[in-house]
Amino acid sequence: MKQRRTRWYRSLTLRLLFIFWALLLVTAASGYLLAVWNKPKAELKPLEPEIYQILQPLLSDATTFLSLQPGRLIAGNYRVAAQLSVQGNEKLLMDEMLRVSHGSTLLRMLSQKSPQQIPLDERLLMGPFELDGNKILVTKPLGIEEQVDREQRERESTHARILTLLVGSGLLAVLLGIWLIRPIRRMTLAMREVAEGSATPELKRLPKRGDEIGELARALAQGAFDLATSRDAQRRLLSDVSHELRSPMARMQVALDLSDCSEDDPNWQQLRRDTERLSVIIERILSLSRLENGLVELNHESLDSGELVQQLIGDMCYQEPAVSERLVQEGSNWPVIDTDAELLRLVLENIVRNALHYTDGDVELSYDDYGDKCQIYIRDHGPGVDESTLDTLFVPFYRGDPARHHKAGVGLGLALSHRTAAVLGGELKASNHSEGGLEVVLDLPKSQPEQTE
Repeated sequence: MKQRRTRWYRSLTLRLLFIFWALLLVTAASGYLLAVWNKPKAELKPLEPEIYQILQPLLSDATTFLSLQPGRLIAGNYRVAAQLSVQGNEKLLMDEMLRVSHGSTLLRMLSQKSPQQIPLDERLLMGPFELDGNKILVTKPLGIEEQVDREQRERESTHARILTLLVGSGLLAVLLGIWLIRPIRRMTLAMREVAEGSATPELKRLPKRGDEIGELARALAQGAFDLATSRDAQRRLLSDVSHELRSPMARMQVALDLSDCSEDDPNWQQLRRDTERLSVIIERILSLSRLENGLVELNHESLDSGELVQQLIGDMCYQEPAVSERLVQEGSNWPVIDTDAELLRLVLENIVRNALHYTDGDVELSYDDYGDKCQIYIRDHGPGVDESTLDTLFVPFYRGDPARHHKAGVGLGLALSHRTAAVLGGELKASNHSEGGLEVVLDLPKSQPEQTE
């Protein structure tokens, strides 16, 4: 299947670059607008009586009043800010500095009906003072209390702007993070579905995207389908080949039984052992295939795990009397488990046989009861296993060093036990015991829900 490539104009890199610059622009614009919006607003207030009493006598003489020009000191720190003369042609004069920065405020003050005051930067603007239709505005430096009040308002405004910017940028960052993380989280869940064997992981609308994320989602969907197809083909091949080999092997065993060869003939004995070994291998491959394809149905029954272990030890000792002194069952009052007896025996027998084959010491079987679940321990007293190979013990066809363990099988026993434990709703784990040897732990629920169709 030909994969659809990402167009350059749909590239995620371009989208992220655009979003980055857009966020910068939005942040800068927001900061400017908030600075303008949150700037402390100067409010008009009635002129304080003390100030009016100081200025009114100085501004009551018409000659003096008309001679006052913008920038001229009247008394103390009082200075003329603007003058509106109606003698002859109407003429408006303003202090140049104030006209540039606060011209509109000066005009608004001149239009007031009664004297007012308003703070402008570091000064206080007062007026209009009127005489015969002529008007003037006066300024003086802000007092200490007025400066403290102004600085307090500016600090509060600055804090409000900073808080607004932080909240706004944080909200934008969260939205951007969600936009980026949600597809990654969705594909992570899809990968877990693939690991569990799903051929069609849930990717929602991700494969329809035109950017690199969509391309990755499509590749993931195709890879999951190809992996499932390959896995199913491999299982069918193992099952079919093993099935086809069963009949010839059965006929070979019958032919050996009916042959005229002496049982003391070493060639006959070797052929007999090889055919029996091949039969065991074929049966294990078929069992593994049935487990992986979900063809095994659980036969629930309440059984005493201690009696099952005791029966297993007895059967193995009957087949091989030499192992009777090596198998040890520890503890009494083993838990009663609701499970499939044959499958549980299969798990334990494979683990015990593996321990007997790879070690020459005792093999101990013990348990722990945790109420709603139990653990069965199978421990040998051999040299243990290298830590780097512990995770590969349950991989099909993995074997220990055949040069050191000539009795080792083909590496299907533990793999079969691992799959069977999963069918029983449990888990199989292996670790090196602190006092030496390998310990395999079978973690099982004491009761299981019924399988649904």
